[in-house]
Amino acid sequence: MAQVPEGSLGVVERVAALHRVQLFADIPGRVLAAVAEAAVEERFSPGGLLMEEAAVEAHLYAIVDGHVRVHRDGRTLVELGPGATVGELAVLVPAPRTASVTALDETLVLRVDQAVLDDLLVDWPELAQGVIAELVSRLRATTEFAEQAS
Repeated sequence: MAQVPEGSLGVVERVAALHRVQLFADIPGRVLAAVAEAAVEERFSPGGLLMEEAAVEAHLYAIVDGHVRVHRDGRTLVELGPGATVGELAVLVPAPRTASVTALDETLVLRVDQAVLDDLLVDWPELAQGVIAELVSRLRATTEFAEQAS
C-alpha cells in the first residue's frame, strides 16, 4: 500500500474539512468536532489503494485534499475530489466493497470507523439525520440515472 505518514491537522482544520463534505455539510460544528476528534488522518501517495473491491471493511473516507479513482474490473466509475466520501454504506452495514478506490495524486483523507460513527450516532441525532439525508439523496440520484438509462 502506497500510504505516506500521517500528518497533523488540528481539530479546527478537520471540522472545516468535514463541513465541506456533503455528508456532513448540515451537521452543527459542535457535533462535527466530535467526528473530527475521532477521525483518523491518512495520506496516500499516487497509486495508493484506499480500499479494495470485495474487502470487508467498516469505515468511510472523507476526502480532504487530492483526488481518487473509483474503479471496478479495470473500468473507472468516477473520479472524486475534496468534499466527497467513499465507503459510506460499509460504515453503516459492513459488506464486501463493490469497487476499489485508488489515489490519483497526493491525497489526504479522514477515516471514520464504524464503531466511532455508531457511538456518535447515538449521542448526536443531528448526525444520523445528516447521514440519512445524504444516503436518500444518493439513492434518488441513482434511481433517476437508472430510469434515464433504460
